[in-house]
Amino acid sequence: MIENNAKERFHERPLVTYILLCYKQEQYIREAVKSALSQDYDNIEFIISDDNSPDVSFELMKAEVESYGKTYNVILNENENNLGLVPHLNKLLKMAKGDIIVLAAGDDISVPNRVSSTVKILENIDVTFVSFNDQRIDEKGNVTSNGTRVPYEGVKLFSLDEYISGEKIPFSGASRGFRRVLYDYYGDLNQDCPTEDTPYIIRGLLTGKAAISSEIAIKYRVHGENLSGPKYLPFMNISHISNQYLSDLDIALEKGIVDQTLSEKLKSWITTNHSRRVKSNLRTQLSIKKYTFNFFLNNILRDRHFSIKEKCILLIKCIIKKLYI
Repeated sequence: MIENNAKERFHERPLVTYILLCYKQEQYIREAVKSALSQDYDNIEFIISDDNSPDVSFELMKAEVESYGKTYNVILNENENNLGLVPHLNKLLKMAKGDIIVLAAGDDISVPNRVSSTVKILENIDVTFVSFNDQRIDEKGNVTSNGTRVPYEGVKLFSLDEYISGEKIPFSGASRGFRRVLYDYYGDLNQDCPTEDTPYIIRGLLTGKAAISSEIAIKYRVHGENLSGPKYLPFMNISHISNQYLSDLDIALEKGIVDQTLSEKLKSWITTNHSRRVKSNLRTQLSIKKYTFNFFLNNILRDRHFSIKEKCILLIKCIIKKLYI
């Protein structure tokens, strides 16, 4: 009788799909896989996937899965060709069977109760996704900060209105878990969209509220190859991200999830956010290029997002750098 009750309780718990994406992360992938397979939640399937890395990432993840022993709930995937982040994720979401999706990167470490904490919040609070606090670690795993991302205790809810009002909200794509309905409603992200992070924030907030927990759920590794770091972030195509927002807004309008008033507010925010991020990226690129006149003339002078005053200020910086080099 006890065994039957245990089975009944097990099946009442939602199925979670834990998706671990890897590309060229041979230094860290074994730790990432081990932390995935060490989750304390039972009703779970793992999709552990490598995007055709040129290093030995796949061989290492395969070895870690084999050492796990139980393979009935593990899908190990290696792409025949390198797809890129978003097409890779689209492929894996099609394979997922879970009601809740937990995403993980091949360079981060999930704490053992990450999935159970995700389920607890999504089962008890009416939100579309949840993200958590984190512990920052360096390339060698040394702790560099502990729980500083989220500046409050407990769980706090946020709406689309709050997000687009300019309030600084510490969402974390690296620790996010979301209801599968966000994929079912909106489908694949556009193939040319360079990130899944903010598009899934917008998808979630279009559909309902979101939660942030002060609980630490991951060890987030900071290193030179982070996609959100200075090597890659300033070069992301902002137009493709903005187009993704607009595509998802159209779907939400068509399904009656949002009204026209909120739609207009979001469109205004998308325009403003697009301009802000384009300018931020170009300023960073100008700095990387050491304020050369060629970069200023070819990329900033004719750019419609900068005001005349902003262009003059940047031109003066270029002149000063030229004089003192």
